Amino acid sequence: MTAPWALPCPVCGRPAPGPGPVPCPSCGLPAAGEAALVIARIGATIDELARDRDRLLHTLRAAAPAPAYAPAPAPATGPAPRPPAPRPGPVTGPPVLADPPLPGPAPVAAPLPRARRVSPQQVLLGLGALLVVAAAIAFVAVAWTRLGIAFQATVMVTAAGVACGVSAWTARRGLRATEEALAAAGAALLAVDLASAHALGLLGLDAVPPRTWAAVSCGVVAGAALVLGRLTRSTVTWPLVALLALQPVPLLLVPVGALAGPAGVGAALGLALLDLVAGPALRRAVARVAVVLTAGWAGLAALGGVVLAWEGRPADSWTATGLLAAAGALALLAGREPRLAAALPPVTTVAAGGASVAAFALTGSLGQLGLVGTTAAGALGTGLLAVAVPAAALPVARAGLVGGGGVLAAVASLALLGTGATGGLALVLLLGTVPAGLAAWLLPGLRRPATATALAAPALAALLAPEAGLLDLPQAGLVVALVAVAGLALATARAGRPEEPVAAATGAALGAVAGITSASAGAWGQVGLQLALAGGAAACYGVVTGRRPAAVAAVADLVLAAWVALAGAGVGTPEAYTLPAAAGLLVVALPGIRSGARSWAAEGPAVAAALLPSALVVVADPSALRLVLVVAAAGALTVTGTLTHRQAPFLVGAGALAWVVLGRLGPYAPLVPRWVTLAVVGLLLLVVGATYERRRQQAREAVAWVAQMR
Repeated sequence: MTAPWALPCPVCGRPAPGPGPVPCPSCGLPAAGEAALVIARIGATIDELARDRDRLLHTLRAAAPAPAYAPAPAPATGPAPRPPAPRPGPVTGPPVLADPPLPGPAPVAAPLPRARRVSPQQVLLGLGALLVVAAAIAFVAVAWTRLGIAFQATVMVTAAGVACGVSAWTARRGLRATEEALAAAGAALLAVDLASAHALGLLGLDAVPPRTWAAVSCGVVAGAALVLGRLTRSTVTWPLVALLALQPVPLLLVPVGALAGPAGVGAALGLALLDLVAGPALRRAVARVAVVLTAGWAGLAALGGVVLAWEGRPADSWTATGLLAAAGALALLAGREPRLAAALPPVTTVAAGGASVAAFALTGSLGQLGLVGTTAAGALGTGLLAVAVPAAALPVARAGLVGGGGVLAAVASLALLGTGATGGLALVLLLGTVPAGLAAWLLPGLRRPATATALAAPALAALLAPEAGLLDLPQAGLVVALVAVAGLALATARAGRPEEPVAAATGAALGAVAGITSASAGAWGQVGLQLALAGGAAACYGVVTGRRPAAVAAVADLVLAAWVALAGAGVGTPEAYTLPAAAGLLVVALPGIRSGARSWAAEGPAVAAALLPSALVVVADPSALRLVLVVAAAGALTVTGTLTHRQAPFLVGAGALAWVVLGRLGPYAPLVPRWVTLAVVGLLLLVVGATYERRRQQAREAVAWVAQMR
């Protein structure tokens, strides 16, 4: 039994008929079986020659002496080896035996394919087809005054038929470039024939409305191209002409006045769907054109639908929004079909893009209801974002919810900001805290930005509330201060986690904003309260995390809060301001005191801030109570410094005592009799002179004793 005939046709690649003059049933190549047999024999001969070359090279290399260095492999001069072509059953002749594998030269990389260039033949054919079509147009435009309409119609139809027929004949002869050029010319001549028939009034066709005749003409051209494409399957032009001819038909069937409405959007979406579905059934080159057309019509429909949703009448607006939403859902379903998915972006991209476009249109439709509608759009967007957080495990649902919710919230916020509706914008921002908080809780990858957003959103809403009349400035400042406290508390609770620095920085910034907001309204008492709240929260954060800058900032906030509160209450006593500052400096210095740092770097600033201003005041503005307290404090500091061997308290206390004594006794010096002054000074000089050496030694010891204090 002979093996079945399995050689492929050299032109179309489909199984060829048996030997003889029988043409190929697919492409029409005459004697396809004989041609396939000849090509198979040529391939077998080439394979035998390649094997002979390899055997000869192996023999020569084995006989040659070993070289001093490894020579570079010689480049292959023949064609790349390929498997031998299958031999058909009817072929007779000596069998071709497979030789044992021999080591050959190192494989050489196949040369890169050259870029396809336009050949001179293609240029000539293109120009010829273009001139033929131009001649036909000129014939219709000029010769109709000299020749009859029937004669013109006959000539034009004959020319179109001849072009199409010769294209089919050249297709059977394998002349690909000529085949495509004549097919393009035939399609163009057919279109010119149909347009001429209407323009010249052939058979009363001028009574047909132009748009209707244009749609009919496109349908005729598409039908003819489909029929001719079935007859000559190797011609790429016919399916391309059919695809392009069908594009304007839906738009031509829609009335002119309705193109700017939902009907135009629906027609564009229908064309996009038609091109998408037709793509897999077309050849690769034509399928690429279908993909481009699908994207173009989809983009045009999206643009027109969004514009109609924002600018059209309410009925048209909502209809356009519904069409865009339905198109997005249909594209999502099409992405799940393997045959259509190749022409579409990834499913997540389709979901995000479709939801974003529909959300943009929905914002415009809701905006036609006024401020309430725009605010509702923003609230709906934040709700979708909140739902998207727990749906993070579902990529398609997450992409759609994030795309739609983000566009709704962002576009509605911009619209509210542009119209000055700060109340609605404040509400949208406040609702935005929910998805941000959920993201910070459930999504570790977004925890840092989500934490900052969750803290900033309510603060911004509070800052916008006074402009809308919902809160006054002091109340808004208090709300911002509470948010700042919440941020610092969160940083304290999440110490050592990635979101800690973000929460701490946001809380500190909001604390400063709160103070500025209340200060701009002159509510100094509330400013002090806000600073105290922020300072207390910062102090807790600094103590828990051990961050010294946070502790210093907390102490500064608390001291400033005390000063603001005292100033607001009208307190003018200097100690009311110096003692809180001294206490803050002492708190900041506690780590240094505990580690045994030098006194001037540790408690020195606190001691000086607490005592020296009061010592200055007690001399300038004497008061019995202040004098007693200053002297007692100075003496206590001097004794404490002496006992603890600390230089700063000793010198500050001693200096304050000396200043107070001199300041208080100075006014009474002129009242003392001169002889008493002279006698006292003289006696002092005699004592010093008599004990000069001893006093000098004691002074040196005193200076050394003070200097060696810490």
